[in-house]
Amino acid sequence: MGATVTDIRDAAARLRTERDAVLTGMTSLEVAEALSFVAARYLRGESDIARRLQSLSEPFPFAMVRPSLDALFASMSLTSLRDLQKNEGVIDTLGYDLIGHVIAGNTPLLAWTSVARALLVRSASLVKLPTGPAARWGGAFPLLLAETHPDLARCVEMLEWAGGTRELDEALALETDFLVAYGDDTTIEQLRRYRPGAQFLGYGHRLSMAIALSLPDAMSAAMDLARDVLTYDQSGCLSPHSIYVIGDVYDADDFAGRLSDALKRTSLEMNLAPVNVEAAAQVRRHRTLARMMGDRLWEDPQLRYTVVRPRRRQFAASPTHGVINVQSLSSIDILPEALAEVAGALQGCAIAARGDIPAALREMLAKMGISYLCRPGQMQTPPITWRQNEIDVLKCFTAA
Repeated sequence: MGATVTDIRDAAARLRTERDAVLTGMTSLEVAEALSFVAARYLRGESDIARRLQSLSEPFPFAMVRPSLDALFASMSLTSLRDLQKNEGVIDTLGYDLIGHVIAGNTPLLAWTSVARALLVRSASLVKLPTGPAARWGGAFPLLLAETHPDLARCVEMLEWAGGTRELDEALALETDFLVAYGDDTTIEQLRRYRPGAQFLGYGHRLSMAIALSLPDAMSAAMDLARDVLTYDQSGCLSPHSIYVIGDVYDADDFAGRLSDALKRTSLEMNLAPVNVEAAAQVRRHRTLARMMGDRLWEDPQLRYTVVRPRRRQFAASPTHGVINVQSLSSIDILPEALAEVAGALQGCAIAARGDIPAALREMLAKMGISYLCRPGQMQTPPITWRQNEIDVLKCFTAA
């Protein structure tokens, strides 16, 4: 049974009491030490809760989530957390008393990152989790805290209800001092109506991509990108939709073939479940439209993945469910033209290249709104310090 308005009000009152009793009496250093200790215990394999997570299979199996989980906790060393607090100028700043979080169900660790950031500015958190199996991932974070820091765990409460339930969403907005929300654009705009003004931050729909500048080891890059594509059913804001190969159409076709092989291998390693009826219909429809457009396809008979080499060079959005576009560009200089239709809606980019990512390319992508650059295989492993949409991730939770 989902939460009620009374549940939300009661939880908010409890959390305000716990925040006054616990967080206001701690320094920002003490909170950072506590969180880094939790992270270190996980990385050393000492957490009973973390071991229990290995039994989770829906909607995302532990083997799929583990790289993201490892990377998140690896980024939560005491040095990293203190640098984050210092760089954003919140060492001596208390955040809002109570922060509300609306968590989407498309990736498993959104609640973990959002709540940890709130704790770093000594704010309590009331979290609306997605309903169904996805809630088990989000709900595990306060249990992990409680193993060593039960006082901090009492400053976090997780509730579940169906998204879009007006009276419950509105109650969360009214009972908290700041609301951060993750979801599609419709969800974000609806929640914004309940919390007008500066005390709202919405992370809506975004698209990601990859660029193959050079491929010293094409098969290795293909394997890494296959993991980026298939993780979380390609439904996160950092899931790639298109891969641009700098070269001609033959170069794109060669890489598309390698990527198809890599996707086959990776889908078996991940032990992906069969696609559901709705997803299967979307994939078949997309394949049919691609053929009608004269695109070339590499297809999995079981619909776990589809590689498309479109004839057009403009960014091609995917219907997700393992559909990835591989497109050729004769020069990196024409990338802004290819991305013109989606500039401002882009989130992340993996870059396969020899040596460092060129500074000029970094600048070009930043101008198009891309805030996360990485190597292939790292798209689903952002650190807690990632400035999503170039927003200060701690300072936004304060009135400063």
